[in-house]
Amino acid sequence: MKVGVLGAGAMGGTVIEHLRECELVSQIVAQDIRPERVEQLRQQYGIPATTELRDVLCDPQVRCVFITSSNDAHAPLAIAALEAGKAVLCEKPMAVTLADAKAMVDCVQATGGFLQIGFELRYSRLYAGVKKRIDAGLLGEVVNTQCNYIASSWVKNTWRAAGIGGNLFGEKLSHYVDLPRWWVGEEVDEIYALSAPNAIPYYKVRDNYQATYRFNNGAVSHLTFMMAPAATFRGDPLQNVIDQQTGDGHTLRFLVQGTKGAVETDVFARTLKRWEFGDAPDTFTSTLVETITWDTAEDHLWFHNTYDQTHDVVRRVAQGLPPATPACDAYETMRLCFAVEESVESWRVVSLKE
Repeated sequence: MKVGVLGAGAMGGTVIEHLRECELVSQIVAQDIRPERVEQLRQQYGIPATTELRDVLCDPQVRCVFITSSNDAHAPLAIAALEAGKAVLCEKPMAVTLADAKAMVDCVQATGGFLQIGFELRYSRLYAGVKKRIDAGLLGEVVNTQCNYIASSWVKNTWRAAGIGGNLFGEKLSHYVDLPRWWVGEEVDEIYALSAPNAIPYYKVRDNYQATYRFNNGAVSHLTFMMAPAATFRGDPLQNVIDQQTGDGHTLRFLVQGTKGAVETDVFARTLKRWEFGDAPDTFTSTLVETITWDTAEDHLWFHNTYDQTHDVVRRVAQGLPPATPACDAYETMRLCFAVEESVESWRVVSLKE
């Protein structure tokens, strides 16, 4: 299968590396609007690369494209690719406006095409492990999830910090509201969110959020996010990424509580823990029954598993299977992200029925 990569910046390079290891891929072609990046792609990967989008979309041999562009280009590229008859994996967020995200879903319905959004944490061994335990009934009914996330700041003079790719919630935090939706298996009824004044002066987007949302079955989720307290990660190539960030303020921890037990995931401790609840004569009991860890070399598979996502999408397209996560499901996550912004702006509870 011939596969295209559109908007082939840093994430595009990662996807190209994954595709080169996929036995179902016979050829890769890349497209980027920057001539210097096109030349770099040719030199680095030895693949055809072009600045012209039509060179990829008008090629009948290209069956699938991966959109790894800046966020503001997601909707137009996805719609153009779907209308050209290509299967599409588009990185999250779907789009920088809810109207554009809805237009992508409408295009899927009109064309009958394949569109999956890159919520690769659903492929991670860590978070898929939570889903597996929930589906096995080990937690009972999920009633509460809490996420505590503290990250380093983006550097100056980037499209993310400037807000060109939309707000930070869609760009970075959509993963961490998508996961509870997946685990709980219900839709969100309403949400209340707050944001303190920014600590990072050059940001044109919010750098912190407190968001609490309720599902239609009564389950409640909460996300605490702050960007400034963690030290900025500079990327020492001689050290492991997670190890460099451990102990300098970074935190990424979920606690998922059910009626029969609970699960904790901790990226920086590299652990997944599970407790079973019980009833003793004198008290409610909670017993730690499972602790799983992984080796540094497996960090990618246990966290942002874009490798398995890329290979799964190619396999699904080759076999004529539907997306693992339909576009309409990803759209519900995007509705939640935009509802957070509405709640922050209006200082009120926002109903998803609005």
